[in-house]
Amino acid sequence: MSELWEYLTSLEIPDLVLCAAAVLILDLFAIAVILAANRESKLCRKRWEHVSSGVALQLRGDYFPLEADEILLGRHISADIRIADDSVSRYHAVMTVMGGVWSITDLGSKGGTYVNDRRVRQHSLHPGDVIRLGNVQMMVTDHPLEYRGKRKKEGGRHV
Repeated sequence: MSELWEYLTSLEIPDLVLCAAAVLILDLFAIAVILAANRESKLCRKRWEHVSSGVALQLRGDYFPLEADEILLGRHISADIRIADDSVSRYHAVMTVMGGVWSITDLGSKGGTYVNDRRVRQHSLHPGDVIRLGNVQMMVTDHPLEYRGKRKKEGGRHV
């Protein structure tokens, strides 16, 4: 530390001004990068809302916004939406989105995957559709307003 102080005190005034200007420029650049990243994050979230069609799952009074292009549903701890019910397989079904249209695919579950009381292997989903995995029912719905723009940082959500 004393060597740094000796070096700084040995500099002449123009050198100190140049050092201070360089530090100021670097700080301004860092602030600009942070602001640009924040703006890009907001734009990506808006694009995702458009791609995902603002869809959520309603299950037992809870809403689960679909915030990834692939959502694993099942009883296993690694599932994106974990459903603690013995009639639900560990890896029961997966939901995917393509071009703003969500679909569900059964992963060979024992209890079956049903959409509007019809057993399906794969089926496109729309708000109002009722999904049943084993004995558990959930509904495809639009995002409730209180969840729009908010992101949960927890892992697989337990139900």
